[in-house]
Amino acid sequence: MESNADLDKSSGQETASPAGTGSEAVKHLNELQDLLSELSFVNPQPRDASGFEVLRNKVLHQISDYLIPRISNLGAPLLVVVGGSTGSGKSTLVNSLLGEQVSVSGTVRPTTRTPVLAFNPVDQHFFESDRILPELKRVAGGGFNAQGGASSNQALLMTPRQQVPQGLAILDAPDIDSVSDENRELAGQLLNAADLWIFVTTANRYADALPWDLLTEAGARKITVCVVLNRVPPGAENDIVPDLKRLLSDKDLDPTLLHVLNETQLGEEKLIPSEHVEPLLAWLNSLAADSAQRQRIAAQTLDGALRRTAADVSELIAELQEQENQLGELCTLTGERFAQALARINDSLNDGSLLRGEILARWQDFVGAGELLRGIEGAIGRVRDRVGAFLTGKPPATHRVEQAIESGLHTVFIAEITKACHDIDRSWQNTPFGQALRANLPTPRPPKDLPEQASESIRLWQKDVLDMIRQEGAGKRKTARMAAFGVNGVAVILMVVVFASTAGLTGLEIGIAGGSALVGQKLLEAIFGEDAVRRMATKARKMLDSRARDLLAKSSSIYLDELSATSQPELADRLGKITAGLNGKGAH
Repeated sequence: MESNADLDKSSGQETASPAGTGSEAVKHLNELQDLLSELSFVNPQPRDASGFEVLRNKVLHQISDYLIPRISNLGAPLLVVVGGSTGSGKSTLVNSLLGEQVSVSGTVRPTTRTPVLAFNPVDQHFFESDRILPELKRVAGGGFNAQGGASSNQALLMTPRQQVPQGLAILDAPDIDSVSDENRELAGQLLNAADLWIFVTTANRYADALPWDLLTEAGARKITVCVVLNRVPPGAENDIVPDLKRLLSDKDLDPTLLHVLNETQLGEEKLIPSEHVEPLLAWLNSLAADSAQRQRIAAQTLDGALRRTAADVSELIAELQEQENQLGELCTLTGERFAQALARINDSLNDGSLLRGEILARWQDFVGAGELLRGIEGAIGRVRDRVGAFLTGKPPATHRVEQAIESGLHTVFIAEITKACHDIDRSWQNTPFGQALRANLPTPRPPKDLPEQASESIRLWQKDVLDMIRQEGAGKRKTARMAAFGVNGVAVILMVVVFASTAGLTGLEIGIAGGSALVGQKLLEAIFGEDAVRRMATKARKMLDSRARDLLAKSSSIYLDELSATSQPELADRLGKITAGLNGKGAH
């Protein structure tokens, strides 16, 4: 390969696209890169990489490795990537084109681990920076080093050579079917960063499926591909070449760029005889000497890459929208189940059933229910007399009633929240997205400290009621009446009244418990008045509902926070707008 430094001085001068034609596209691509970096997908099979995560990473590499560099500098040297299957002779071909050993070749697989980049020293500034392939560390190379040259697939071995024509750079890539996952991924990344492919195959492997998957993609992207059919037995090309050209035409690839290398004995330096590679070498030299042709190839590849990127992003958007739908369904399911838990809690509180059992027993002990209930069966005046007599007596202790109320509420809260968590876990387990997200949830569910949370919520509500009683009883007359009975005692009476009522203060709702509540209601009315008691009971019930909602929200947040962290509702719209910009007239 000969240098054409005297023929072409332009590659070092053509350092940017015409003003205005590429800046908008670069802006869109930078925005797209940022958005894709935020994008994540739920993977139902966490042991394997999500196919859409792989596609996202591919697009990110395409942007950083090729699109932004090429749009920013349409006149930069063409990057010619030599790719192909294991043992097809890629490295031997590169070495033969350069006339020396610069890339490792041999029988031990994988052979090429570190990609080798050969370029003219005049073009070195184009490649020593992170203009292209920014993730690969640049490693200086003065030729093939058998001890340490090909050891890392995170590096790019830089090999400046005078024999490489100015305006071209040749990169020897790892095998597309390497036994190493990292090598296969890198091979695909490098081919996507190329302006032009030299794709090497052999007479007995030219129809393999994997190479044609890549060649089909290249045809769809309008990449210029020169296929080298290597190690062809003499005479076999008569049967193979027509079939291969037909396949290339079917994939929208130029069959005239096919080069055939017959099977031959390698020289002492393990190079293909120069006369065999001369046609390919001449084509590369003519391309390097024609700046207009180089820019045409670069522009064609760039246009195809932009269109392919827009299509890939559209596929990601569609998957993101489907993911949002799935997350929305899980969110609705979770919200509805906790709303059901709140409704069941309210049912338990509103139907008066909470007053059956321990609370009722403690309440009756507290107010001397037996005698007072007999008074309720008489005239209202007799009840008022008994209420007045009651207020002049010594108020008994209230803590046993408070404890019974706390215990009853605690049981209801814990039971309904536990049922809700178990039901939601089962529902999530029945969907692929739910299964994947469950792995991220804290355990156990409900949380271990739910009993403590419930107790704290109930105590806070009881404090809310006490504060309200103190505020309502701030007048001197009311304070005197309350002093006879105690703030805690009045608060306990109000709590019982709340539990015995279903739609305000209605009196007898549930037999003996309702009768007890009527006693309490009359006691409160004697202190605060009928309207004030009705208002206080309603407010106390709302405060209890608020505390119950807060408690439920803490447990539901275990699920909803995970859904919220995963959801990206605005990202699809923003990606769609950027993609539309890439497809606009100014982008190509």
